[in-house]
Amino acid sequence: MLGRGGFGSVYAGIRRSDRLPVAIKYVSKERTRKRLKVEDKGLLPLEVALMTRVNSAPACPNVLQLLEWFERHTRYSMILEWPAPCQDLQSFCKENGCVDESLAKKVLVQLITALKHCESRGVLHWDVKPGNLLISTASHNIKLIDFGCGDLLKDSAYTSFAGTAEYAPPEWFHQHRYHAGPATVWSVGVTLYNILCFPFRAAKRVSIKSRLLFPRELSTECRQLISGRLSQFSRH
Repeated sequence: MLGRGGFGSVYAGIRRSDRLPVAIKYVSKERTRKRLKVEDKGLLPLEVALMTRVNSAPACPNVLQLLEWFERHTRYSMILEWPAPCQDLQSFCKENGCVDESLAKKVLVQLITALKHCESRGVLHWDVKPGNLLISTASHNIKLIDFGCGDLLKDSAYTSFAGTAEYAPPEWFHQHRYHAGPATVWSVGVTLYNILCFPFRAAKRVSIKSRLLFPRELSTECRQLISGRLSQFSRH
């Protein structure tokens, strides 16, 4: 087993035709019944539909690829690429400590590339956090994973939230509504804060009233970037 989440379990596998390492995700239909229509493919399970959208050509190297999927009576299975050796960014930080600013910058650039790609495909990921980023332990390239909480992108406000509460924007708690762009940037800011500052404990919910604590060695520019982004987008 590689991991377990609210919507299913993920196991390591090998594709028999060419011995390619893959991840096999099993999702119970009892946990997620929503389906979306995809052109030329009909109604697909939500996560399959969203990944089909984001994987459409030209693909983004920073978004995990769906290789195949199969439907059964009680569940469906997704065969996903697995860029071994890799681990999720949360586990990477727990093992290695806070990342330095150079690596954080590399991660952030790739994450923003992935999210801009998702936006171009009309997809809202909805659960951006270190645990949903795979990092290659050899190259430090990252891939955005797990679209199980996602939805179609829209300009109007969302009035429900399916991601991780610690990364939800303040307006969700105060107004129970938020917009995709500011909410995504907020989750990126909290992700950056966690990988640079405090990887060894569970992330508490950050609000505009939170006093952000920074490691002594963190540069002034980096502190201002995190504080400024969170403060700016929490007012939307």
